[in-house]
Amino acid sequence: MRRKIRQGVRPVAMLAVMPLVIPVVMIGLTQADASTAATREVPSYCAAGGQKLWNNLVTCGWPGTGNTGPDLDECRDRQLTPLGNGSAPIYLTSAGQNLTCTRFRGQVYIEAANVTITNSVVQVTTGSRASGTGAITIDTGASATISHVTTDGGEVMHACVWDQGAQMIARAVDCYGANDGIFTWAATGNPTSGDNFVITGSYFHDLTRETSNGHIDGFQTEGSSYGLIDDNTFDMPTDATSAIAIWDSLKSATAITVSNNLITGGGFSVYAEDYNPGTGEPGGPSAAGGYSVSDILFDDNSFSTRASDCVGKYGVWFTRPTWVPYQGGPTDGWHRLGNVVLETGENIDSSNPHVNGKLCG
Repeated sequence: MRRKIRQGVRPVAMLAVMPLVIPVVMIGLTQADASTAATREVPSYCAAGGQKLWNNLVTCGWPGTGNTGPDLDECRDRQLTPLGNGSAPIYLTSAGQNLTCTRFRGQVYIEAANVTITNSVVQVTTGSRASGTGAITIDTGASATISHVTTDGGEVMHACVWDQGAQMIARAVDCYGANDGIFTWAATGNPTSGDNFVITGSYFHDLTRETSNGHIDGFQTEGSSYGLIDDNTFDMPTDATSAIAIWDSLKSATAITVSNNLITGGGFSVYAEDYNPGTGEPGGPSAAGGYSVSDILFDDNSFSTRASDCVGKYGVWFTRPTWVPYQGGPTDGWHRLGNVVLETGENIDSSNPHVNGKLCG
């Protein structure tokens, strides 16, 4: 089996409409991230899904514990240098700051442009469990590359990465112990806050219901644009809300590609829902006329029945046919190509999966 890596293709074209954004984003991507021809040789059993795949994520070419988080071979004597006292936040305030091989003890706040954290661990043990908190927070106007970093939310953080900055690249992040994986947030008064993001090669697993509102999502936004979510593993339980949740309560969400990911779990695995100013459910306000969810592409994702026969507890795609006008989906309709359930081989571009002939959802 050969699994093609398609990182950085469609979003590059979309980001081309954003002047002064492309150079920073592209500098943060490796040549492998941008290549459309790269392939991985993996054992034939990987294509069948099932527990053997999940027991051998790295062998099968997916992000897992063996290829995310710090590469200690890049660190002197394979050691991480401690920073922080475990209780006080750690503030990174210098533009261009580069920290590597560091063990951050406490929350990290990035408040400057072009900050880089590589081959490091962020471990949080004290916190309020409140919404809007992150093991790493990228503040309004800041930008960061987070590469080969383990983020342990300690069951006291809302998110592994809370991104309300100008740009964010998260590569090979091992995320656990928080309520949400990565949350791109539209901060009040900043129209581009949470936009321009790349999430690639990362592993989202063992998230917690003990913080924030208890609604687990691997990735969530309430309005952000110009993003790529590619080549990640989302291992969600069935009591999670989703693996991917793209909403628009704070501003429009547009031009996001979700491609080449391995996904299981959630109530529904994927939301791309226009619910502003309302959901359009019977008796409720219409979704028409407010913010929008558009140009959201779901390409070549691999879904697995590890968590549920329907992939998510109820299905993969959240839809509600009786809700008008968008039926619980994107404003401009679904854009899906090459999405397959591994264990059954079913293409689900046009519907939710079927189990014993019955449609999920």
